[in-house]
Amino acid sequence: MKNNGKLAIYLVCVCIATIFWFLNALNKQYSVNLTFPVKYTNWPANKILVNNPPDHFILRANSFGFTILRYKLSLAFSPLIFNVNEFTNKKLESSLKSEYALPTAQFISMLSEQVSNELNITDIHPDTLIFLFDKVITRKVKVRPNVSFELKQQHFLNDAIRTIPDSILVSGPRSIMDTLSFIGTSYQHYKDVDHTIRQNIPLKEYKNIVMNTSRVLLEIPVEEFTEKQVLIPVTIVDLPDSTHINLFPDKVNVSFMIALSRFKEVKPGDFRVSVNFQDIKNKADMLRLSIEAQPSFVRSVSVSPEQIEYLIEK
Repeated sequence: MKNNGKLAIYLVCVCIATIFWFLNALNKQYSVNLTFPVKYTNWPANKILVNNPPDHFILRANSFGFTILRYKLSLAFSPLIFNVNEFTNKKLESSLKSEYALPTAQFISMLSEQVSNELNITDIHPDTLIFLFDKVITRKVKVRPNVSFELKQQHFLNDAIRTIPDSILVSGPRSIMDTLSFIGTSYQHYKDVDHTIRQNIPLKEYKNIVMNTSRVLLEIPVEEFTEKQVLIPVTIVDLPDSTHINLFPDKVNVSFMIALSRFKEVKPGDFRVSVNFQDIKNKADMLRLSIEAQPSFVRSVSVSPEQIEYLIEK
């Protein structure tokens, strides 16, 4: 029991000595590295940054052990605010250069104001900040829809897919803008489409690109189609004036799909079906028919029969 008592007294003395030693140590000056996150603000208005400056600074600081310990035990430091235009007296904004190397030592006093006055900042790492800028230009760029769709049976596109507006104003670094040919929409997919789609959709996001709008109206003009037939006379291409050819039959049926809203617009005169006299000169057994002209808004055009007979009159 006496030995246990002596051990307890010894341990208490060791603890007290350790505490005094620790307090004495904390009362001394030390030099340490402290890592602070960095937030850059107030960039030059007429330039855009194209590289990535460091997202943290390592500050070499002198202070008492108590202060150092308190900072070391902090879970996170508030970010240092690097005010680009203010810290450089707007030199970057007025300069025509695109690359800048700035020694960080010149910013020690400015950054020290954001840190506790209990810390004496003596050095910063990295020792140099590199800023790469590009000139900002603005121009009009076409919008390209990025869509896919599945149409219901007997439904077709009645016109081209488009966006409203079809072009937008885009600003960005010259190095990007010189190669930017279009702005795409976000991808859209539609199933079993049986009517015209009009939907407000977002544009795709591009790094370092600013657009005057983030959304456009997508229009996919879809309509139900029906079949129609017209009887069309057959003409002979390159027929000499002195030659007369009888065709059997001399009129053929042209079948096609057409939107219901335009069913009455199509007339037989809108089509031209022909055979070529060269086939007759080559003594072909049958003449193959070709559709030489048709309205742009019809689909799935076919001719029946596909070949016809002929007779040369002497």
